[in-house]
Order: sequence, then C-alpha cells, then structure tokens
Amino acid sequence: MAIAKMQKFSLLTFYEQKEAVLSQLQDFQGVELLASEKYYATEETTGVLAPVREEQAEELENQFGQVNWSLNFIEEYVPKQSMLAKLRQPIKQYTIQELAHVAHTYPWQDLCQTLRKHDKRLRLIDQEKRDILAQEAELSIWQYFKERPSVLNELKKAGGQLGMIPNTEIDAFLQESEKMPLLYVETIYQSQSTAYVLVLFHKDIKNKANTLLKKAAFEQYIYPYDGMPEEDLAALKNKSQILLDEENAIKATLEAMVSEQEQLNIVAEYLDGAIKRAKSNGLLLRSAHAVSISGWIPVDAAKSLEARIQKGAAGNYYLEYQEVMEKEIADVPILLENTRWIKPFEGLVRMYSLPQYDELDPTPFMAPFYMVAFGMMVADFGYGLLLFLATLIGKKVFHLSKGLAENLTLFQLCSIPTIIWGLIYGNFFGFEFSFQLLSAQDDVNQILVLSVIFGYIQIMFGLALKFYVLWKKKDQKLQALFQAGSWMVFLVSVVFVALGMLLFPDTPMQTIGLFLLAASLLAVVVGGSFEGNTLVGKIGSGLYGLMDVTNYVGDLISYTRLMALGVAGGSIASAFNLIISYLPVPARFTVGILLFVALHGLNIFLSYLSAYVHGIRLQYLEYFGKFFTGGGRAFDPFKSNEKYVEVISEHEIQEEKNGKLD
Repeated sequence: MAIAKMQKFSLLTFYEQKEAVLSQLQDFQGVELLASEKYYATEETTGVLAPVREEQAEELENQFGQVNWSLNFIEEYVPKQSMLAKLRQPIKQYTIQELAHVAHTYPWQDLCQTLRKHDKRLRLIDQEKRDILAQEAELSIWQYFKERPSVLNELKKAGGQLGMIPNTEIDAFLQESEKMPLLYVETIYQSQSTAYVLVLFHKDIKNKANTLLKKAAFEQYIYPYDGMPEEDLAALKNKSQILLDEENAIKATLEAMVSEQEQLNIVAEYLDGAIKRAKSNGLLLRSAHAVSISGWIPVDAAKSLEARIQKGAAGNYYLEYQEVMEKEIADVPILLENTRWIKPFEGLVRMYSLPQYDELDPTPFMAPFYMVAFGMMVADFGYGLLLFLATLIGKKVFHLSKGLAENLTLFQLCSIPTIIWGLIYGNFFGFEFSFQLLSAQDDVNQILVLSVIFGYIQIMFGLALKFYVLWKKKDQKLQALFQAGSWMVFLVSVVFVALGMLLFPDTPMQTIGLFLLAASLLAVVVGGSFEGNTLVGKIGSGLYGLMDVTNYVGDLISYTRLMALGVAGGSIASAFNLIISYLPVPARFTVGILLFVALHGLNIFLSYLSAYVHGIRLQYLEYFGKFFTGGGRAFDPFKSNEKYVEVISEHEIQEEKNGKLD
C-alpha cells in the first residue's frame, strides 16, 4: 500500500528490431517512455546518437481519419443499445496482435468508400427532396388549372398568361376587366395574400391588357413543365416516393451494419495504437544500426520487462537501469499500489492530486476515515442495506469496466459503516428500532460531541503522518518536532484542560494541560520562525503561526456536519413516514406505497450525494492539509488508448487461462 518504486531503463537494440520491441512494450502496458536524450548526458550522445524521425505517422493519421469518420457516420444509423443491455453483455477484449490481424485482413478501406458513397447519395437525395418539395408547393397551387399551360403559347389570335396578383389589387382588377369584353380572367387559386389567375385577351387589346395587368401589380408565372399541372404534380410525388424508398433502403442497410461497426472499432483502436507507436519515435535516439529506447518502469516489473524485450529483440539487446536521483523526484511518474479494498478510494485521491514521489500515498490513511464519515452522515440501516445489495447485484449481474466496478466497490464498502451507524442510531427507512445506542432525535448533543471527537482523532492522525514524513527527511527533523509535534501537543493539552475543568476538577490535569498548552504555542512560534529568512522575518513568521489556532478550531467545527447530515436525513425520513401515516388505510397501501418509494428514493439520493460530497470535503480540506502536498504526475503507460475497444495484454490472457488471477 504505497507508491510504486520507480526506476529508469535504457535499452539498446538493432534498429530493424525497433517495431517488434515497441509492439512488445505496448502490449506489456507497464512502461512509460522517456525521451532518451534525457536519460543520457549530452556528451554521451553527441556525434553518436541522433533523434529518430516519426515514420508513417501522417499516413496512419489519414487512415485513422477515414475510419473515425466512418464510425461517426455509421453511429447515426446503427441502433443504440440501452445502458442495461450494454452492461449485460460481456466486455470484449483484444490483444494488439488480434487488432493487427483484423486491421490487415478486414476490407475496411472498401467499407469506408462504401460509406462515403452512401453519405454522398443520402445528401443528394436530401437535396432532391428539398427541390421536389419546393416544386410541389408551386404545382399544388396550379393543379386546379385543368389544361396544359403550354397551350397558351400556341394561341394565334389571342394571348394568355398565368400569374399572381396581390389580394389588395384583385377586386379593382376584376372590376376593370369586366369593362373590357375581349379580356377574360379566371381565378385559379387564392391564398390569404395572393390571387393566382389566368388571363386571356384578344391581340387587338394586347396593349390595354398589359397596361391593366401592370396597374394591378401582375407577376407572370412561367410554367416549367409541358404537361397538365395535376399530372406533373402526381409525377413529382411519385419521384419523391422513389427517392424516399431509396433513402429508406440505404438507411436500412446502414442500420444493419452492427458487425461492420464492431470491426471498424477494432481497426480504429489498432490505428490509434499504431499512431502512438509512430509518434514514440520522437522519443528515441538512433545510430546507423542501433536504436535507444528509454523509459520509466516499476522496480517490481523489471523481470517482466526483460522477458518482453527478449521476445521482441530476439536476444540482441543491452538493458540497464538507473535509480531515481533526488533532482528527478518532481519528474518521477506516480503509480499507486493498493489492495483490492483500498484501490477504489484512489479515484478520490486523484480528484485532489496525486502525491509526489517522496510523499506518502494518502489513500490507505484516508479510506477508513472516509468510510466512517460517510456512514455517519447517512446512518440508516435500511438505506445502507439497500446500497449494499444494489452494488452487490450490479457487480454480479452486469459486466462492468474496471473503473465502474471500482466505483461500485467504493459505495459497497461505504454501505457497511452506513449499516453499522444505522444500527447505532436505530434507524430503518425513518422508523426507529426498539433498541438504540443513540437517538437521532433525543441525543443530538452526544452525537455532536462524537462528531467532534471523530474529527479530533483524524486531525491528530494527519499531524502524526506529517511528523513521520518530515522526520524521514534528514534535514527536516526540527520541522517535524516544531511544526507537527507542537500542534499535536497543543491538541492534547486542550483535551487535558477540558477534562480538568469538566470531569476532574480536583486533579492537577488542568494545570498540566495549561503548561503543555503554553509550551506547545511557544514551539509553534519556533516552528513558524523556520519559514523566515531574516530575524524580523523569523519573528513575524513565528507569531503568524499562532493564527493557525483558529484554523484548527474551524476544522473541528467542520466535523459537526457529520451530526447535522445524519440527524437531518433521519428526520426527513421520519417526516415522510408521518405524512404517509395520515392517509386513509386504503390509500396508505396503494398510493402510500408509491409515495414511500418516491419520497425515500429522493431522500436516499440526497443523503448519499451529501455524504459523498461532504466526506470528500473533510478529507481534502481538514485532513490532507495536515500532511499532504500533492502535485505528482500520473504514470502514463505506453499502451493503447482503449477509446474504441478494451485492449488486454497477451500475458494477462495467459494468466487467466492458467487460473493465476484472482
């Protein structure tokens, strides 16, 4: 339960074996590549080794772009599975070799071209449908003209036009047209704003007719087809239906491409990994025939690394290791190693910050306190039992990713103290047991004191960790005594004074406490003076250190939220039960059941959300601030990104087959 001990390695092998070695390292998933020029001193590489150019990266990125576009395109049509359906399916895992086999044998290039054609055709169909829709809108107006509009162009002694006249002008136009016996007007269709008309006139009055039409703001319509509007409209609708059928056929084809989507995901994962290998060339150095590969690796994984290199380089290699130097501590990648029951809490630490290489991993020292605080803030036996069973069933029934499984384990672990505190408070979905060690209704003061005591213990533990961290460093032993030990004595002296005043007034406990209090505050001033550079600065820093007294008081008060949230959640649950009890008996066992589920469901959600958030807050602010600095950089293993499929090492598969894994 600590930070994995790291070391650097440098590998020299023949250049032609570079790809095989990189593939083995990527499958190993246990090294972080390091720029080789950082491993060697400049004078060691000058004139001997030179950077390796990125090979094939651009071509691979183009191929990846095609596959990624195809996946985004096909995702719009392939039916999406529900979350429950996804969780019920086993998670498929692939090795790098399996990814490569699919990428090199599956005709994904042809599939990408086919999808491009489908996309292009769908776009053209969409545009044609829009055009037809616009044409249908026009023809739907003129469909009531039961003649071919082109016949108007065939008249010899008369002229004819189709067109539009605003409704504001149509009445006056019709009145004027009645005064001209050789002019005929027929209204074909009239909308709220426009009248669509046919105008026929003898050629002898052509000029008069045109003048009248111009006065009426007539706009001539040129009919674009040769047939009758009704027939042309039917033809357009038929064409539209043909396009719709073609579109549906293409979409049906795309919707059926479930296996194709799966294969493209595999190809995309392979290309993504290949791009990562190609770009890793920028971290390497080479000579005419050799290549240098450097990186970070946990000390415990050195033998496994050598086995992988042996396999990739066929025995033609030189491998050496370097221990971490003090000047490199800030750059060492951090890999946390904890037991299966502590590991789920690593996510909470990562949200805050990873420790630096020379720090303690706070995860095992945080987990018990977080669990107890979480349980105390919910404190209901029924709520805890429900959470335990839900997480247990979820882990047994569903196939979960590693991250999701760890999150469920986190809440499953937190459900146990919730059950215990529920028994202590005697709460079960807002109902009270006949036996109670503490009552959330009657023993609020005792619970408040208990919360502060819990906070006192955790803060003392944090200071003890700070003392340990500082004491390990040769030049920090005085800081350990005066910056951590002094506050521990201060907190102990406060307890002595309180006990001497309240419980043991006839003993010298209070006097001892006051003496320790004065000594601890003096030590705090001395410890604070270490931060100053000048005499005045040391005095100022030392006196300023006394201001932390208020911080410790505030920290202890902050733990009263354990009481507040636990009592509030129980009171709300009891209130819900009381409301339901006021219902008539028939309603109580019908609507009342639904209300019970809904109201308690809401209270469960709010209780667990509050416990999760406030529990984190107590760890981050009141606890970590005592001993934990953070700022570490996460270990970034050279492996596939697993954005599309889950990639597993061949060695891990072999161990599963041999039954060596838990």
